[in-house]
Amino acid sequence: MKRINYAGAILPILSVIFVLNSENEQNDPDAGVVVDWNELVVATAAEVDQYQTLLSHRSVPLMHLAVHDALNAIVPVYEQYAYHASHPDAHPVIAASQAAHDVMTEIYPGHAEAISELHQRWLDRVPDGADKKKGIRLGSAAATAILTLREDDNYDSQGEFIPRDEPGSYRITPPFEEPIGTGWPDTEPLSMTAPDQFRPGPPPAVDSERYASDFNEVKRLGRKGSEYRTDDKTQIGYWFAEYPTVAYPDFSRTYVMEHEMNLWSAARLFALLAIDNFDGLISVFDAKYEYAYWRPYTAIRNADRDDNPGTQPDPDWEPEMTTAPHPDYPAALSTLCAGGAIVMKDVFGTPYFNYTRRSGSTPEGFSAGRSYESIDDAVADCLHSRVYNGFHFRTGLDVGAEMGRERAHHLLRNHLRRLPDTDYPDLAEF
Repeated sequence: MKRINYAGAILPILSVIFVLNSENEQNDPDAGVVVDWNELVVATAAEVDQYQTLLSHRSVPLMHLAVHDALNAIVPVYEQYAYHASHPDAHPVIAASQAAHDVMTEIYPGHAEAISELHQRWLDRVPDGADKKKGIRLGSAAATAILTLREDDNYDSQGEFIPRDEPGSYRITPPFEEPIGTGWPDTEPLSMTAPDQFRPGPPPAVDSERYASDFNEVKRLGRKGSEYRTDDKTQIGYWFAEYPTVAYPDFSRTYVMEHEMNLWSAARLFALLAIDNFDGLISVFDAKYEYAYWRPYTAIRNADRDDNPGTQPDPDWEPEMTTAPHPDYPAALSTLCAGGAIVMKDVFGTPYFNYTRRSGSTPEGFSAGRSYESIDDAVADCLHSRVYNGFHFRTGLDVGAEMGRERAHHLLRNHLRRLPDTDYPDLAEF
């Protein structure tokens, strides 16, 4: 077992575990191959750059799109994304594993040993034969198609941020010296028509009543050691510090295995979640640097400059958790929580599934486990969490969530759609 613990700026605290689960080796549900590859790519991405760059946020959707396209080249249940071909005689498990292997090897050459080990595990499950050879060729072709399509997507572009000193303008918060994500708005999205497709209007003016309400809420509830914040609210703040980038796939892996989801459906689920995460960050960082709105840390310490009679400065105010080095408005966490929830509700067919998991971001003294009877309840607490840990104003959270819902609905309407008159294949037939 490999455990990775780290503190980061996108994911403030995160624990990612990758386990090759030998307990299921003799009787894996159909979707075991895609579950294993998701677990490996999420853990590898965390280890490589702690999700501080788009490299890792990009690797997950590219890998899962290659898997999705390969499977639907064998039996076309859903629309393909980058690879449009038909190979009905290829073995789906081999094609899926080969596609994942080739994408991950290209993006993470330094992790070739772990990648090859997992691939070999799945190769060994299928007897040699023509269908196995065709699966290998198909998986490689699907991987090449998505990698070629995305080779000029500008995921590694660098932008310039020049801080300003007027009230409401973002200033980098300690202990950081440089902002992150300045080049992300220049990246080509996977599902959106442009990075600014869902850009919202501007944040509240700092002399407005709405701003004063937001200000006083986070000042009271988000202060380090706040007497107004219950232990449960403090736990919510830390529990949701583990981003949906990791939390939603982690939950989905368990859900897929427990409900024995079909391989095609599971592959689409992981692809959709990863696309939404990638485009969500591009979309929200486009807006963040368009408006460059200050964080509560700066606002509360400098409230004597905002010309708002409803705010009072506190030069010693500290947030419960260290603020990430990028602007407040809109909130990245809320857009990913809300967008991913739309995806899961669509795939699972209901919002009333039990969202239960252990978070890797809760400190000693707080329970790592939390359970919700509906994903909508979890999203509501996800939004509250950023007030409780002193990161965000309420309006930025609400606007981010609305962006997420709009973006996810757009994704579902336009990509990886179910084809008419199709049935899920039975792997026993291969």
